[in-house]
Amino acid sequence: AALKHILGDPVLEEMLFAVASCCESVIACRVSPIQKALLLKMVRKYVSPTPTTLAIGDGANDVGMIQEAHIGIGISGLEGQQAVNASDFSIAQFRYLESLLLIHGRWNFMRMSKTVLFFFYKNAALIGTLMVFSSHCMHSGTPLYDPWVISVFNFVGGSIPIICMGVFDRDLPRDYVLQNPEVYRSGPQNEFLSFRMTFRWVAMTIIQTLTIYHFTAPVIDLGGGSTSAFKGLMGNWDRDVPGDGEGGDLKVFGTTIYSNLIYVVTLKAFFETRSLIHGEFPTFTCRRNVGEGWPNRMGYTWVGVSWGSVIFYIWFLYMYEVSKYDEYNFLFFVSRVLDVSYIFLSDSLLGEGA
Repeated sequence: AALKHILGDPVLEEMLFAVASCCESVIACRVSPIQKALLLKMVRKYVSPTPTTLAIGDGANDVGMIQEAHIGIGISGLEGQQAVNASDFSIAQFRYLESLLLIHGRWNFMRMSKTVLFFFYKNAALIGTLMVFSSHCMHSGTPLYDPWVISVFNFVGGSIPIICMGVFDRDLPRDYVLQNPEVYRSGPQNEFLSFRMTFRWVAMTIIQTLTIYHFTAPVIDLGGGSTSAFKGLMGNWDRDVPGDGEGGDLKVFGTTIYSNLIYVVTLKAFFETRSLIHGEFPTFTCRRNVGEGWPNRMGYTWVGVSWGSVIFYIWFLYMYEVSKYDEYNFLFFVSRVLDVSYIFLSDSLLGEGA
């Protein structure tokens, strides 16, 4: 009944908040659903800077409070599913709140922060090499990378490895976090996305971009990417093209830099992972009573950096090189994979002078 006269009056609300802020915990009895939401709104209004609020409830009378908070948690119980349906997270019992906040909440904030920084990093590294190359070609807009090769960058250059890191990475063990709850402060203090951490990623992006380009380009820019024609001449492979001294063009030059970029980005994802998942061997087996199934036996870290990145990239280059020997087959392959139609204009249609 007292809150009915206090809530809604700015002066009385401020006085109530001043008294409540001197206490470690405040218990409000016989509070209506709307008053619960107003109490939470009062906290968000008078605390500076605005805090991140959390509300937890198990019944329909807690829905307003859960919706008013930044984070709402519903407890599934005997009072129905109204609170669960209106919440952001759902738990079965109140005691699970400790694990939800200290362990899973902290882990997920660390993973998301690292994932966001990594996606900015890999895209900035790719564009950085293009900017460095642009300064060497008079800013003419000449593409450094083959368009088909660059199209797989978001997959092999950081997609599978960073997904594995963003799902499974753990910087601290579960038992250590429960025994030392003060490590939870890293989340509210924004240590994973602080200026120092962001500057570290920016510095590493600039250093690695310059290193990749300037340690690769001088080696192959003066014909270092060309193979020897002696082997082709002695083998008499083709009288029209007697040598095999191909490889000194811009496509080989750019693909070599691109390959080094793929390796560096993959290793960066590997080194940023705090917990390596080695899995169990053999992952797939027909034997019975071997423990958990193959999803829990797989070494996701090694699968991500090997099959999901480097090996797939090498396989893609091989398939691209093989398929481009016959332009009709390559266009047919692309049309079936991408479900698009194509039109091939021959020299006879374009004219001899075209």
